[in-house]
Amino acid sequence: MTGRDQFLGARVAVAGMGVSGVAVARACRELGARPTLFEQQPGDVPEVLALTEKLQAQEVDVETGWNGRLDAADFEYLVVSPGFKRDHPCVVDMQGREVLSEVEFGSRVAEAPILAVTGTNGKSTTVAMLYTILRSAGREAYLCGNISGSGLPEEPLTSAAMRAPASAYLVAEVSSYQLEFVKTLRPKVAACTNVTPDHQNRHPSFEDYFETKMRLFDNMAAGDVIVANVDERSVPVSRLRKPMSRGARLVLVSPKGNGVGENAQIKRTTEKLWIQEDAYPLSELPFYGEHNLANAMMAWEMARAVSKPTMAAVAGLTTFQGLANRLEFVGKRNGVDVVNNSMCTNPAAVIASSLAIKSRQHILMGGNTKNLDFSPVARYLENTEDQVYLFGPRQEELNRMLGGQWPAYNSLKEAFLAAVASAVAGEVVILSPGCASSEPFANFRERGDAFKKIAKEWLGT
Repeated sequence: MTGRDQFLGARVAVAGMGVSGVAVARACRELGARPTLFEQQPGDVPEVLALTEKLQAQEVDVETGWNGRLDAADFEYLVVSPGFKRDHPCVVDMQGREVLSEVEFGSRVAEAPILAVTGTNGKSTTVAMLYTILRSAGREAYLCGNISGSGLPEEPLTSAAMRAPASAYLVAEVSSYQLEFVKTLRPKVAACTNVTPDHQNRHPSFEDYFETKMRLFDNMAAGDVIVANVDERSVPVSRLRKPMSRGARLVLVSPKGNGVGENAQIKRTTEKLWIQEDAYPLSELPFYGEHNLANAMMAWEMARAVSKPTMAAVAGLTTFQGLANRLEFVGKRNGVDVVNNSMCTNPAAVIASSLAIKSRQHILMGGNTKNLDFSPVARYLENTEDQVYLFGPRQEELNRMLGGQWPAYNSLKEAFLAAVASAVAGEVVILSPGCASSEPFANFRERGDAFKKIAKEWLGT
């Protein structure tokens, strides 16, 4: 059996009570499967207890305080949340059965085509731009997958797939964690923004991380479209030859203006972006930087692959205001701009974000370094007048990788106040942590919210 029918009557273990796990469990019940949701937190945790009661009312079996082990004889499928690694005991226990990521499960139950974006940096912005273009053109689209904290309506791929008719589009951000357990995922249109070192605390090597990203394209063939940035050396076009040999069509964009790109409608010249033969001055576009120009060009060609371009679609792209926690303008005081870039969680993102802003910057950095190498940031800073302010744990380690000369502070607020005290009119104070969140912040959204609260107190807004 294929599609939704394969889960009829099936016994499905769902690992993790996060939003994606809950979405899978509920979908299983709707499909006539027999799901059991396993959660390692104890059942007396208030949030766990409340959610358990809701799920049990929907006839979903829930096991809390789970020890992480499974008996393969009890289930045909295991669907894992992104936090579960390939060597997790439950994954090992289920060898010989089907182990799926939530994205793989969602793709199997989807009737609408999937337009998917992966990459290290820029994937959230690219899918948000794509979603905005399609919606502006009057197409039914669902923003889903790994995207989080964008300020737009977002949901797990599975829940979107269960709601979306075949005439709609599932616009999905897909992470390497989700791609570890895919087998049949076949996007209608797909792109990879870039691949730079990240998540080295999860992947055994950069090569493994890169190849995991490339799994997005493994099943693409005739009728499918791959959009690639010809200027992005980290994703060589040669790596896409296998799906192209099966008939997948390749569309190349050139954000640097190095030629027009192959089969591309959107083009860039020195100071202008051309769409449908109309020119838009880069200085008038509402999004920062060269990297967002690349994101915009990829998003446009992905939309064009499935939808006839319209002026409304063009307007959707050229008025796109950006996302929460991604180069988000917070306010201005005494000529000093304050920008929230909490989603910046690796060294390459620090550099790309800094390059997007032409003014001198006061950069707040710190958190969980994820065992990444920050020496590229140190080399970049040597050629700028930017100032760094460190906060959070492991400051000595981070400072050493950055050259050892930057001041360190006990909290994000102390770092911010030091930065605004040093900044003068025409300069920018920006939260660009370069690291994953750490105490006292549970995630980049909490960190961004805390930064905006601190900033707005200073701004008087």
